[in-house]
Amino acid sequence: MRQNKQPIPNPADPIKDRRFIRSIKALLKEEGNHAEYLLFTLAINSGLRVSDLTKLTVGDLWTSEGKPKKKVRVKTKKTGAWIEFQLNEAIQEALEFYRRNKESREENDPVFPVTRRTVTRWAKRWCEQAGLEGSNFSAHTLRKTYAYQLWALNGKTHEALTVVQKTLGHKSPGTTLDYLGISREQIEEMQAELNL
Repeated sequence: MRQNKQPIPNPADPIKDRRFIRSIKALLKEEGNHAEYLLFTLAINSGLRVSDLTKLTVGDLWTSEGKPKKKVRVKTKKTGAWIEFQLNEAIQEALEFYRRNKESREENDPVFPVTRRTVTRWAKRWCEQAGLEGSNFSAHTLRKTYAYQLWALNGKTHEALTVVQKTLGHKSPGTTLDYLGISREQIEEMQAELNL
C-alpha cells in the first residue's frame, strides 16, 4: 500500500546582516524598481506574508489624497485574523518613492499584481545581486528577515522572542526559533561557551 508523503518544505533563510538589506534597497532604488523596492521594504518592516502583500490595494496604503497612511489594517489570508501595523519611516519613504514614479491608480487597484513565484524569483535575484551566499532564498525570506531583525533589534532576549512569536501568530517558541534561522551549529556554539 502506497502512503501519501508530505512534501519536504523548502526552507527559506532570513537575511541576518543588515548590510545586505541596505545593499538590496540601494540596488533596487538605483535600478528604478519602484514596486520591488516598495514590496521589499514593506515586507521586511511589516512581517506580512506574501499572500497578504500581493492583495494590498492602493487604498490600503494611501489616503484618497495620495498621501501614505500612518497605519494599515489587513485581514490575513492564511488565518483570517485582522492585524494592524504602523507604516514606519522606511515604509513611508518607500511609499513616496513608489508614488512619485508611478502613474496614479484607482483605490481598489492592487499595488503588487504579482504571484508568489514572481516574488520568489525577485528575492533570489536580490540576494544574489547583494552578494548573499546560499540558495535558500524565496518569498518567505522576507517574512523571516522581519522576524530575525525584530528579534535582533530587541537584544535577542527571551522577551524579544515572545514578541516576535506573538507578532507572527506562532503557537510555539520553537516555530519562531526555526523562523529566525537558528542553526544546530549556533546552538552548539552557545552551549560550548557555557562553562559555569
